Amino acid sequence: MNNPRHVIMQVVKRSGGASHHVSFTIDDHFVERLSQLRSLVPPLTTLSRQRDLVIDKVRVRLPTAVWRAGALVEDQIEGSCIVIANEGLFSCGGKDRRSKEKLVTYAFSIARLGELHAERRVGETLYIRDGVFTNDEPADSPAGRWVASLHEFEEVRVPDAPSDFDTLQGAPLRAEERLHASPGLRLN
Repeated sequence: MNNPRHVIMQVVKRSGGASHHVSFTIDDHFVERLSQLRSLVPPLTTLSRQRDLVIDKVRVRLPTAVWRAGALVEDQIEGSCIVIANEGLFSCGGKDRRSKEKLVTYAFSIARLGELHAERRVGETLYIRDGVFTNDEPADSPAGRWVASLHEFEEVRVPDAPSDFDTLQGAPLRAEERLHASPGLRLN
């Protein structure tokens, strides 16, 4: 993996909870793959707007994402995915099996993610809150306090996993994914 880094995005929940977030790892090829997937979404035209059904997004699985509520890993999240919109934005989504509540992040620009990955120092974690890059926010701002609260839980972080997301239904898991997916081999 070339130039890996973590991205942490705030998760919006109807029930509240500002500490809910999702983290995933990206590398030099991640943004390129997002852009390629965006090209699969046909542009909206006046003709397609008049139809009953219009495809304007593509959804891909993101099995290596880690969903958290504070320091606790949410292991009851299913359907972890990235949704890529024709406008060049992406967001993360999932569903809590217990409450059936949808978990989503605010949309963020694919181009801006690419810029940040290229410009920021190697290995720096990118924090995105309310659809805004927050690394440079003052410590006493709401975004700064959110990032500081996440730093408190950093020593609990799950070991890094490969960043590639799977676009094929039923594709076999790689060996390291099978190890993490095995119920008898859970690491806590």
